[in-house]
Order: sequence, then C-alpha cells, then structure tokens
Amino acid sequence: MRYFFYGTLLDPDVRAYILGSWIGRRPLAPARLPGYRRVYIRGRHYPVVVPAGGACVEGLLAEGLDRRAVCRLAEFESDEYVDAERTVLVGDGRTVRARVFVASPLARPTETPWTIEVWQRRHKAAFARRRRAPFR
Repeated sequence: MRYFFYGTLLDPDVRAYILGSWIGRRPLAPARLPGYRRVYIRGRHYPVVVPAGGACVEGLLAEGLDRRAVCRLAEFESDEYVDAERTVLVGDGRTVRARVFVASPLARPTETPWTIEVWQRRHKAAFARRRRAPFR
C-alpha cells in the first residue's frame, strides 16, 4: 500500500515508533498533496489536512507498506481522521494515488498552519513521554 505522510509521521523517530520493522525496508519520497492545506486541530498539537483550492501540502510518500504497517497506522490515527485515497505529486514528476488521513466530520480544524519544525521543538518530547518512546 501507498501512504502520504504530512504530520507527525514526517518525524523519523515517530515513523520508526509507529511503523516498527517496516522502516528501512523501503525509501520515502518527497511528495505534495495538491488542493489541501495543513492546519492544527482545535485543542491538539497535531495537524489535519483540509481542502483548499490552490494550496499544496509538502510531505512524504511511503510505498509498499505491508498489512501490519497499515494496521499500526490505523491504530495511531484517531477518529478525527478518515483514510481516503487522493492524488499525490511525487518529486520525480509522477502523479500517483495514495492513501491519506484527511479530516473526518469529528475533526475541528483551525485556521492556524501547522509545521513539523514547531511540533518537534514544542511537543515531541511530551509525545515521547506519553508513548514511552525511546527518543527525545
């Protein structure tokens, strides 16, 4: 399976924690999700993508995820997301279909843009403590 990552899964430590042994078996490719923007969910430290004409979200394309990795992704994401198929632009010029966790009706998106750099600086350590993950 093919997934587009745009939020906390951009962080290599989070990817390794969530996807376990899948990491390292397949390379990730820079990719973009056109027609969406990445914003905070109200009251959360993580993002969601919402439709936005003319916008584009930078992320990573993971190809070849096995069933176990897909199950772990589904467990990681909350009911604020829906697993949907979208068109993604890959850095090498290809257009592919990929799975993306987009906003569900339960998500409460804000207007505030979200970045991985701010999350890593402000919230990664707390994420690691809550998950008892072996990283800072």
